[in-house]
Amino acid sequence: MTMIETETIACPACKKKQAVDVYQAINAMENPELVQKLMAGEISVLTCAACGHVAKIHTPLLFNDPRMDLKIQFYPEHLLVENPEYVGNDYLEMLKQMEKFRQDFSLFMPDLNKPGKLLVVFSMDEMINQIKFRTQLVEMANSAMND
Repeated sequence: MTMIETETIACPACKKKQAVDVYQAINAMENPELVQKLMAGEISVLTCAACGHVAKIHTPLLFNDPRMDLKIQFYPEHLLVENPEYVGNDYLEMLKQMEKFRQDFSLFMPDLNKPGKLLVVFSMDEMINQIKFRTQLVEMANSAMND
């Protein structure tokens, strides 16, 4: 499920406060248009209405593409330095939730019988590169099956 929260954030340049959509999770199957925005660097970005300054909002983001069985959790690097306990606890909680979901629904969805994997990255560029790489692998595998 895609999750977006509207937060009030002050522009780093002029300090004017404004509402900004901050993405917490993106489901590529539900919102393929958001994948393109993510790749273009347009996700969780503040563009100041007062001064035009553009700034990235550095918050955790989960990318999920069930078709590729791909789950990537981005944590901003500063969180790993400033609050490593939060990062570790959040990651472990996500793994528990994934396992509970697998157990609860595996009878209805046989593909869920395998344990879920969650790739963690600390750079948005790495998240984007992983998505590109995994998409390329899936396309190559599909092409090989059609040959």
